[in-house]
Order: sequence, then structure tokens, then C-alpha cells
Amino acid sequence: MLPAPFTYQKYARQKVVTRKRTAVIAPPGSGKTRPIVEGVNDLGGFEGPVLVVCSGPAIATWVRQIPLWTQCDEYADFIRVVRGNRGDRIDLWEQAAEENYGTFITNFSIFYRDYAFIRKCKWKVVIADEYHKTMRNHKIDTKDKKTGRRRLKTYGMFKQMTRHTEILVLATGSLVRRNASSMFTAFQLVNPFLWSSYWRFVNTFCFVDDSHFGKQIHGVKNAKQLRKVMDEHFAYIPPEVVADSLPEGRRYAVDVELTKEQWKIYKEIDEEMLAIIGDTVVVTPTILSKLVKLRQLIVCPRILDESLGMGANFESIVDRLDNDNHVAIFVPFRPAVDHTVKELRRLGWKNTYGLYGGVGHAEQTEILGHVKATRGILVCTIQYAESFDLETCKTSYFNGYDLTVDQNEQAEGRTRRAISEHEFVTWGYMKTNTSVDQHFLDKLGSDADNARLILQRPDEYIRMLLQETRS
Repeated sequence: MLPAPFTYQKYARQKVVTRKRTAVIAPPGSGKTRPIVEGVNDLGGFEGPVLVVCSGPAIATWVRQIPLWTQCDEYADFIRVVRGNRGDRIDLWEQAAEENYGTFITNFSIFYRDYAFIRKCKWKVVIADEYHKTMRNHKIDTKDKKTGRRRLKTYGMFKQMTRHTEILVLATGSLVRRNASSMFTAFQLVNPFLWSSYWRFVNTFCFVDDSHFGKQIHGVKNAKQLRKVMDEHFAYIPPEVVADSLPEGRRYAVDVELTKEQWKIYKEIDEEMLAIIGDTVVVTPTILSKLVKLRQLIVCPRILDESLGMGANFESIVDRLDNDNHVAIFVPFRPAVDHTVKELRRLGWKNTYGLYGGVGHAEQTEILGHVKATRGILVCTIQYAESFDLETCKTSYFNGYDLTVDQNEQAEGRTRRAISEHEFVTWGYMKTNTSVDQHFLDKLGSDADNARLILQRPDEYIRMLLQETRS
């Protein structure tokens, strides 16, 4: 017997059914997949061809949960994961167009590459999970540097293909990035006729300044009006509504002093824009490259040269492992995953596993199974950390962070699940005494303030939504 849905899941399911074209927006871990699948099933969507486009880590979730929430094991026989070599992929897309049945799941990269074949099928249902990954930029096309011709971007392809799709559902736990302009593409996809232009939307809901670098968009204005349009078109679930269904999340900073080795290299790169490490010369010709190298040095010095130590952040995390060895460690750079896994295993934590882009859904399921079964350690890139459950884990550490608020929150959500085994989970952010860390932390704080202004809802709204979903 399936567990009863949470009240907010009933609300989201009903929104899918009544609007047919909508976005389900809820905090990571709250269970967006269930109401989407159940709502589409209520509409008879699985009787026609269904396309699910998501990131690679989410494929395993959709394969597992479509038969579960439709309560129809037969659907599992008609699920096709489209990846691998091009010939096999094209055969599957042609099968979708010819048979006009089945559920086809792929990632955004393959959607972009195979668009010419995907668009030939008349999809009854299209679902874009974590759509913001590739479709926040409002530009429809771009100029090919080699040919000089215009070609569609992912957003342009998706908008063109779904313009007349009967059932379209976007899903995200991160609707807003930096300012309100990041929401425009979601509105355009669910209702192409809502706004006549991007700049009309931006000038209505953002502050725009003219500068030497062009128009600078920042902040939020007319927030009340924006929230009203959101609630009409989207199924937005505020964090307050799901709070009772999720464990409490506790975010805290862990102050760390760089090692002498790190400080020496940090000052050389910061002041001279180069450093000599043994036989390796680290050169940073631009400000951007300098910032990247400084962040890599702080997160894991061995990224710059394997002769270096693991750094103060790693040592601080290791000092805390005696109390709880079943933890997740999130890092912003893929090489840091390999170095961290290797070093932890060398130190005796044999049940340590890594996840990053390129890991297939079957391998992801196997790795997560090992981590949970052994109460081991998962080391994962922040970019990859979405759409999987680590409900057995209470503690996470962030050795570095992504430069956008939403990516960090997505990673936090891997342990803060509706099915979590703990009453509270913790996220420890390593914070060094460097200007680079402070610069980006200040920026992340400003972005978070903008998001709160858009997404906050009054107590009356929260009470109404809770009462509405219980009826």
C-alpha cells in the first residue's frame, strides 16, 4: 500500500490536472515527482507518448517512480531510457513517433543533440525536471561561431516543440536565480502569450540601470503582483508548507584557517597572478582564471599539483568524522571528488564513493545503494547533487560552494527528504579567512535576499493553502 500523499502534494497534483500546463515548484526533498506523475496519470497522459527531459542524476528517479505512483507495473515495460550511441537513440525516437505510445526519458544534452528527431513525435505529455538547468536564459537562438548561422538554443527548441503540447509540466526547486528575470522562461513555456517580450517582463518586475556595459538588471519590484501571477500559473509550495513533512535543516559555518602551504600559494597567485609549485607553473592571465585557481586551492590544493596536501577544509572535515562517519561531502570541482575519495580510503574509510557528471543512472543507483547499506561516505559535485535520495544521512559538509544559491540548496536537499530517517539534518559550510570566500558569500547572500522577496508568502496564504489541500 502506498503512503498517503502530503497535503501540499495533493495541491500540486490538482494544479497539474486543472491547468495541464504548469510548473511545480517546491523545496528540494519535498517530493515533486509524485504529484506530477499522479496528475499526468489522472489526465490519461500515459496513454499517449510521454517525454521526460531531466539531468542525468534524475533519470533513475523517474524510471523508478513512474510505475510506483501510477500503481501500474505494466508502465515499467514501456519506459525507454534514451542514451548511448546515436544510432540506438534515433531508433528509439522513431519508435516513439511510429507507435505513439510509451514513456521516453533522456537528459538535456541528448535532447539538444537529437532535437530534429524528437520533434517528429507528437508528444501528449512533456515533462522538464529541473528545467532551470538549461532553460533560464531567455535567448531563443545563438550564432554558430564556425558557420555564422543562427541555431536554436535548448530553450528555443523546447519552446518551439511544446507550443501546442497538451500537457506540459516543469519542475524545479530553484525558480529564482539572482533576480526576477530568471523566471521569464518558465512563464513563457507554460503560457507563451502571457508576456509580449522579455524586456516588458523585466521592466515590470526588475530594476534596470543603463551603464557602460549595457543594461544591468538587479533586484525585484512589484513583488506582490509577481507573486499573484506566479500563483495563478504555477503550483508553488512555500517552504513553510512542507516544513512539517521534512526534517529541520540546520546550516552553519565552520571557520577554517588555511595551512601555511595554502597561504603561501594563495598570496603568490593573488598578488603575482602566478605560482611555482615544484615543476608546475600556475599562471592566471585574467581575473576570472585567478578566482578559479584560488577557489581550487581553497577546496583541494591537489587540483593544482598532486604534490600538495589536501588542505585545511579537508582536514577540518576529517576531524569531525569520528562522531558520524555516514556523511555527504559536496565540492564544486570534479577533480576534488577523486582526490577526496582516494585520500579518505587511504585513511581507513573504505566505504567512500564518488558521484559526478557522466555517471549513468544504473551506476548511480548502485553507488547510492552501497553508501546507504554500509553507512559510508558520499563525495559528490554540487552540480550533480540533485534528484536523488540520501535519506539515511544526517550530516553534510560543503568543501566550497557553487556560485549560485539554488545549486547549493539543491545539494542540501539530498539529505533533507520527506522520507528522511532523522528529525533534523545539518549542513556545515567550510569558511576560510580569505577575501575570495567572503566576496562570493556576500554575493550569495544578496541573491538569497532577492529570492526571498519573490517567494515569501503571508501567513494567510500559508493557512489557506494548508486548509485547501486538506479538503
